[in-house]
Amino acid sequence: MAKKVSELSADEFKKTFPIILKEYNTSYKDWYESEKKIILDAVNAEDVVRMNHIGSSAVEGVIAKPTIDMLLEIDGCCNVTRLVDALKAIGYGEAIFIRWDDPMKLLLGKGYSIDGYEEKVFHLHVRYLGNWDELYFRDYLIAHPDVAAEYGKLKENILSDIESGKIRRIVDGRPNGYSEAKLKFVEKYSKAAKEEFRNCYSPRAILSPSADSAGKY
Repeated sequence: MAKKVSELSADEFKKTFPIILKEYNTSYKDWYESEKKIILDAVNAEDVVRMNHIGSSAVEGVIAKPTIDMLLEIDGCCNVTRLVDALKAIGYGEAIFIRWDDPMKLLLGKGYSIDGYEEKVFHLHVRYLGNWDELYFRDYLIAHPDVAAEYGKLKENILSDIESGKIRRIVDGRPNGYSEAKLKFVEKYSKAAKEEFRNCYSPRAILSPSADSAGKY
């Protein structure tokens, strides 16, 4: 019986799924919109508070991994087990399923096969409603093209360091070395963005009757 992606060793995972950086693809927005509809049709609408396209593929002109990252924020009363079952039914979590607690976070992948990447690859981040850095960082890169260009160059340098062995891609059995290397840059500009955009994504802001910048979906 053939191995599943989830059964690959760290070395096998790295060989099967190398980190690839590509120029911005204008189809990314359409891929996100199409996949968002599939997800929202599959889950209980009452569980969803907000959904967003995040990551570099949401920022026009930025070099990125050809992966669509999405943030699905859920209501505190959501039955997470039922939600995960619904997502698995549309292909999420078969190859990549990671859960963190305190606070609860899920990462579910779609578009990974034992032979490598499929044509479209998606990462779905599931969290309770919050004031998440990823939303601010995306908006900051859009508003500040110079910072976006600097971020693209940083990713190219990190990839070069991984390929030369200066940075480990797989740490403790999980493929997080690439993300960890970007962390300080992301934290710096996420903090700046929260000040510039006045915490517009905080739960208090979006639940306010006057809120208009961070509405549902």
